[in-house]
Amino acid sequence: MKALVIISRDQDKASTRFRFVQYEKLLSDRGVTLEYIRRDAIDASVLARIPSYDVLINQKCLMKKSLAKKVIAASRRIIFDMDDAIWTRPGRNHSWLTALRVKSRLRQWLSAADVVTVANDYLGDYARQFSNAVKVIHMALDVECWQPSEKEATTVTIGWAGSPATVKNLEHIGATLCQSLLDNPVLRLAVYSGKKPELPCDYSYTPFEPGTEAAFMQQLDIGLLPLPEDDAFTRGKSPIKALQYMASGLPVIGQVRGATAEILKDSNGLKVETDLDWQDAIKTLSNDADKRTKLGKAGRDFVVKEHNMQRTVEQIITAMHGEQG
Repeated sequence: MKALVIISRDQDKASTRFRFVQYEKLLSDRGVTLEYIRRDAIDASVLARIPSYDVLINQKCLMKKSLAKKVIAASRRIIFDMDDAIWTRPGRNHSWLTALRVKSRLRQWLSAADVVTVANDYLGDYARQFSNAVKVIHMALDVECWQPSEKEATTVTIGWAGSPATVKNLEHIGATLCQSLLDNPVLRLAVYSGKKPELPCDYSYTPFEPGTEAAFMQQLDIGLLPLPEDDAFTRGKSPIKALQYMASGLPVIGQVRGATAEILKDSNGLKVETDLDWQDAIKTLSNDADKRTKLGKAGRDFVVKEHNMQRTVEQIITAMHGEQG
């Protein structure tokens, strides 16, 4: 089986990597090959090739309706994959005209797709307004790659990993984190991102480099998940970083927004909201190694059971073939 995947940028984009690229070997072993085409590279020659593919997968790419109509008409089978609330955007809302155009383009794909795959139930609820073939396929990880490690007993490292676009989330709680560092001399703060945050205290910074994320996580004792905005876009996220923390055996301190509740639970982390909540949670976990171990193990077990790519690959194959399962 051959699948053509429409993507917005390159294959290193996090959502593309974790929704499709990481599955290439597993899919190949099952007779499925993936090819990629950027949305802005779709031309007459690409349209002519589309019928040669068994399935076309649109990874949350919206385009002019005239072009979408041609792509849809040329496709033998269509999967529309959505791991974000793409009918909106983070921060400032679309103008009413742009919002209308975006939702109309999204509805076109949701209605035309043979299967709509989504990362969580929040996105599923939206998609079900326009499709009767919605399938939840969770964000997932290679749990053999993401592994817990032994920790030093002399220090406790709290850490955050995220994209340049989400650095502002960490900066939002920067003053609170720095106060926690002042209050507890054994605490350390580590950051992993493609952009260095502006924080009013000392911390170690590891710049993003493909393939180094798992090693960074293994240096941490506690994972941080600040989500200060409570909007539709944030509620539609299934934070891959939370899963990476958990797969690495780390307890998570975070804010719960929408679909995050499907991941961050009382059994594997501490839910917070206010600055005082953050300080109390950091103090609790930094002073209680047994609690860190207990929550971390529960998180690891949860990811292995519910967000393991060895399991989700079968769901992807089912969606591609159109089998019931």
